[in-house]
Amino acid sequence: MKIKLESLLQELGSPGKYQVCIFLLLALNYFPVVFNHIVMAFIGRPPQYECYNASYEDPTYILNLTSTTDNSFWQSEKTEYGKCSTKYFLSDSTNASEIFNCDSSPNGKWRYDGKESSIASEWDLVCSNAYLSRLATTIYFIGVMVGGLIFGYLADKFGRKKIMLVTLFTPVAIGVLTALVKTYYLFVGLRFLQGIFIQGLQTTTYVMVMELFLPKYRGTAGTVLECFWGVTVIMMAGIAYLLQDWRNIQLAISVPSALALTYIWMVPETLRWLMIKDKIDQAQKIVKRITKFNNLSFPARTMDELQIQIEAKDNEPGRQYMFYDLLRTPILRKHSLILFYLWFSVCVGYYGMTFKIAGLAGNHYLTFFISGCVDLVAFIMVIYLIQRFGRRIPLLVFFVIGSVSCIVAGSIPIALAGASGTAEKVFAIIGKFGMAGVFSIIFVYSSELYPTVIRSIGMGTCAFWARLGGVVAPQILVLGDFTHKSVSVIMFGVISLIASLLVLFLPETANRKLPDTIEDAESIDAFKGSNGSEEEPVEL
Repeated sequence: MKIKLESLLQELGSPGKYQVCIFLLLALNYFPVVFNHIVMAFIGRPPQYECYNASYEDPTYILNLTSTTDNSFWQSEKTEYGKCSTKYFLSDSTNASEIFNCDSSPNGKWRYDGKESSIASEWDLVCSNAYLSRLATTIYFIGVMVGGLIFGYLADKFGRKKIMLVTLFTPVAIGVLTALVKTYYLFVGLRFLQGIFIQGLQTTTYVMVMELFLPKYRGTAGTVLECFWGVTVIMMAGIAYLLQDWRNIQLAISVPSALALTYIWMVPETLRWLMIKDKIDQAQKIVKRITKFNNLSFPARTMDELQIQIEAKDNEPGRQYMFYDLLRTPILRKHSLILFYLWFSVCVGYYGMTFKIAGLAGNHYLTFFISGCVDLVAFIMVIYLIQRFGRRIPLLVFFVIGSVSCIVAGSIPIALAGASGTAEKVFAIIGKFGMAGVFSIIFVYSSELYPTVIRSIGMGTCAFWARLGGVVAPQILVLGDFTHKSVSVIMFGVISLIASLLVLFLPETANRKLPDTIEDAESIDAFKGSNGSEEEPVEL
């Protein structure tokens, strides 16, 4: 007798208690992922500071926090302190003065507000060296790009769980070492390595969640997983507010992941990957575990005869799948190229709008709290929308909302700048909301378009293009600084608007089985229809 793979998952109780528990354990992996993605927003920004001439003053000078000058926080009776230069009055009678530039003199030093500590305050990454803090973020995301490519391939070759374990525990050690470093360059090097492993953790975790559930539950599972992103952003703001020391913050987001040693052993390799790789013995053990946990009675023959039929050309002994398999066949090539641009554009828009709403409040912690809430609202809405309307239409709508809001925010007339500040902020929030919704859907959508044999490679490559967008977004903002601030925001909108049009060339994947082989993926097309609802059988 033959049973379809999706039918097997149904008989195992999908979602039963076992599947729900495994999902929640996997979802915990998102905490270190999000913490590391956004932590530089707190440990990379300088606290309040002023520059001074070390040859003129005692370094133990007590800060005067009652400054009322426009260009500094602190001011003595005869000195006007600024961030990068200070005006010293040489004589009370003549009122003669000189301006001392801290960047251009070896005697230039900086004093910082003692309430907060960051890498900027520890290594003087301010004024002419301020770019070094932004550079550390860029290098981290370059590591993320590399990690998506490396671990996407390794997860398809050696299994999701093995790579998940490596990328879960290695960042703990790297994170602790990062908190102990004494130089900027060691810090940047460790952050690069952290980015590589963290992206591997994110990619494998998401793929494992997608392969755990039946089609009708995958969308909900994927978007609930993304809700952990918004929750973690809110938590990050609270951790940074309570600790306010960059080394303690780094330890706080790194050490807790070691607790995964107490539970991660319960998470199995995915049945779908095991069966595709013809690892039937391991699959049988997992089936037994699931049936026992879910209190199911399952025919004994299932344990003896479990095997899956895969087309010979896609299951050749020793067949190694590589990145070029994403582009080797026409339909998969079309889907991949579109997805690459969609991931790039949403990351450009998401981080671009994140930077834009940074001016919503003077309190940096409150700003990030609001940002997390906006993300969470979008993710919760997506849970309903993709069940009611599928993947493609909600993705299109969120892209349009995000792109149009960006264009409107950037197009508000200069003459109304004083009166329209609130309007710009509102449209910026709406734009961020739209991009958060896109982020939530595109994870689910991409994992459903790629077949099992190259799913991790596909998701990893998409992550590469997404992080490229994260690297490009700040540079677009710099372009706005040299031209007009509206230019960058409008560019975010135009890039996303083009993406919304490309969505129309992708097929709907709701309620379809996950494709297992490249041939399965080639059968899914937006214009030619699809036989993707048909499944390869499992022999019983």
